[in-house]
This record gives sequence, structure tokens and C-alpha cells, in this order.
Amino acid sequence: MSKKIVIRIIPAVLLLVIIAALLIFYCVTLTRDNKLNITEDNLAEQAEVSGSGGSGFAFDNSALTTWTVNQKGAEAVLTFDDFKDVNALLLNENGFNVTAFSVYYDDGEEWQLCYRQNEIGINRLATFYTVKAKAIKLVIDDFKHGARISDVKVYCLKQREREEKLRITSYVTVGSVKDYDPETGKSGTIDEAIFDVVTDVQFIAYGRFTEDGKVTNEADAPECLDILKTMIAGRDVNIRLTIFPPASGTMADVFRYHTDEAVKTVVDLVLEKDVAGADFDWEYPRGKEEYALYSNFLVKLSEELHKHGKTLSVAVSPWGLNFSDEAVKAIDQVQIMAYDLFDHNGDNNSYAGSCASSIDYLLEQGFRPEQLNLGISYYGRPSDASGVWVDYNDPDYPKDEYVMVVDDIYFNTITTVRDKAVYCILRGVGGIMTFSQNEDLPFDDPLSLTAQLGKAREAFSKEV
Repeated sequence: MSKKIVIRIIPAVLLLVIIAALLIFYCVTLTRDNKLNITEDNLAEQAEVSGSGGSGFAFDNSALTTWTVNQKGAEAVLTFDDFKDVNALLLNENGFNVTAFSVYYDDGEEWQLCYRQNEIGINRLATFYTVKAKAIKLVIDDFKHGARISDVKVYCLKQREREEKLRITSYVTVGSVKDYDPETGKSGTIDEAIFDVVTDVQFIAYGRFTEDGKVTNEADAPECLDILKTMIAGRDVNIRLTIFPPASGTMADVFRYHTDEAVKTVVDLVLEKDVAGADFDWEYPRGKEEYALYSNFLVKLSEELHKHGKTLSVAVSPWGLNFSDEAVKAIDQVQIMAYDLFDHNGDNNSYAGSCASSIDYLLEQGFRPEQLNLGISYYGRPSDASGVWVDYNDPDYPKDEYVMVVDDIYFNTITTVRDKAVYCILRGVGGIMTFSQNEDLPFDDPLSLTAQLGKAREAFSKEV
């Protein structure tokens, strides 16, 4: 082959390689929803598309065509041949340019708002409770630049059968139950009724290690544990005692020099207090040696707890983990502190940043889906990630059913927690973890996050 022919062929080959790479990228991007195990029919395939120019490209099942949106308020209308039950959309855009979108349904008389959020991005699951719709309308309310919607699917998700119902495990602080009133059944914003929804409690912080591997109780912890059991009142709720690092010294030194004493102390405490197990929130082991020490402790502790039918829970961040394979298998529940991740907007409660990517990371670490509890914060943080935590129930911050961003502080809403719960149900994830219970609104409030998690679990899953 001559040099001239080679020179002519190289650009063509490079072009083919680039085209193939783009095709692979788009195909992979737009088929990632397979992780959700959605098997229901895409109702958009049975509908006529109308609305803003080019909107049909979002529904043509082609990864290479997009609905280009250049005007706020652009809409795509799907009209069915008859009323359809609808409760979810799965949306994709090229990039993260959409900053507000809404979903409406035609109930036969007028358009009703059923969903609103501030971002689409990749594989955005948008859920609502089943409606009977003659048509569905997607409106792009706002965007940063020209938005390109590449794929929209519409579903009526059926209840997913599970051997065990979705766990809803909540961190309850010792001090938050101290003022319990038996007549009202409440202690501050914590109501006895939450335990109709909550399946597991991490009682934080019951105690902390001493430098020699023993555990000392926090003030009033034993008395508050008794109050907590009274509030649960015989419901099937598991309590695990959260144990913190020592006030002086380091957790690493406890596990380096006093592992056996620490294991014995924790097991004895769990048995003495007649609780379901122990929980640890070590933030954060540094380097391989500390992870090796921690892993060794967890394996030994798990073995001893399991002898008594007790369980082990560990809170982790969705980055930088280095547990041993043995420790990964030994942990019963993993509390994912997904709310410590900030996305490109500075949102620590976003769907993409604090849901899908967190679950993917833990699965890559070798954990099984049933071990995982996706963390949902009951507080908001500012976009600059500064050390500011604002309770969801703070009366100075007006509540919203759909999107709650106040003074550049991002909060979960009943819409976002429903989306995350359904995401976990579809992926077979073990449960949801919330932090912390006293920051929620009262359980009987229509905007209570805990109540919404229970409602979503009932609507989208069932025990076989």
C-alpha cells in the first residue's frame, strides 16, 4: 500500500471511529434506564405527539435525534387514543441545561399539574401517583442554554414485589425523644405515628468509644432509649445503637490496640439493652491502614453479633471507600450518606448527584443491593457547600411540594423523596435512610417527608 493511499485512508478511518464512539456513547447513555428494570410498555409509543416544533424527536426512540428547545414554555403533548393510567416519566437530555420543567395531565376537562422539578439531565425518573390521563404534557419552563431533549418515555409502573418491604431507617438523636409526652404521643416534631412507616432506627449517638475500647453512654442515653421503646410501642421496628469515635484519641487507635475489647463491649451493650444491633459512623478512615483496621473490627464484630441474631450497620460516604472483601460481606446495612455529594449546581439533594451515582458507586464496591440504604437528608445546604445546615422544618423557610430552593439552599421535597424511593424500589435496593428524624415536619403534615416515603412504598411496592 502506497504512502498516499494510507494518508487518504487515515482521515476516513478516524471519522468512522469518531462516529462509532458517538453512537456507542448515545446508545449507552439512553439505555442506562435498563438498570431500573422497567418492563412496562412505553405509553408514548401509543400516543400522538404535538406541541412545539421538533418535540416529536424526543419520542421517536432514536438516540441521534433531539427536541431542541430555544424558547421557555416549549411543550410536548402526548395524546392517547383513550384514557391511560400514568405514574412516571423517564427523561433524558443532552447535557444539564434544563433548570425547570413541569408535567401536566388532561383529566378530560382541564390540564392538571402532577409533577415539577428543576433538572432533567440523564435518566431522570419523574414519579407521581397514578392518574387517568387523556393526554400528558411536558413543559420546559426554563433552561440555561438551548436545551436538547433526547428521549422521553411514559409509564404506568406496577407495584414491584419484594421479599421484604423497602426499609425506611431513620437516625433519631438521643435528645430528640427526651421531651416525649405520652398524652400527645409526640416529642417535638417526632410523633409515635412515624413508627408505622419507619422500620429501623439508628439511635444516635447512644455512646462513644473510650481510648481503651470500652463504650461510655452519652448523657441521658439509657433513659432516652427506654422512651424510644415506649414510643415504638411493640411495633416491628429495629433499634441499633450508634457509637461514635472517642472524644480523645482516635478510632484508628481503638481498633489498632483494643479490637477485641471493643468487640466484646459492643456485643455486651447490644445484648444488655436488648436492641437489634450496632451502628457506626466513622467519618472518615484515612488511607489503606485505617480501612484495614476498620475492616478487621467489622468482620470480628459481625461474627459475634450474628451469633446472637444481631445486626451490624455502617454509615459511609459514596466515595473513597476501601473496605476489605470480608468487611463488605460482613456488614448487614450500609447507610449511604449520599447527601454529602454536591452536583454541578451545588445541590446536595439532587436526583443525579445524591441518588443514582451513589447507588452505582456502592455496587461497584461489591455491596449487594439489599445491603444498601440510600441516604436522604432532612436538611438543606447552600450551593457553596459551606458549613450551614438548615432543618427542613425551619419555619423561616417556606415549603414547596415540588422544588424547594431558598436563599440558594437546596432541600428535599415530598416529590424528590418519592422519586428516590421509587428508584430504590425499581433497582431492588434494600431501603432508604433519613437524617435526621427531628428535622422533618410533623407526621400528619401534608409535606412530611417521612409520611411521603411511606406513601410511596405502599404505592410502588408490595411484599410477596
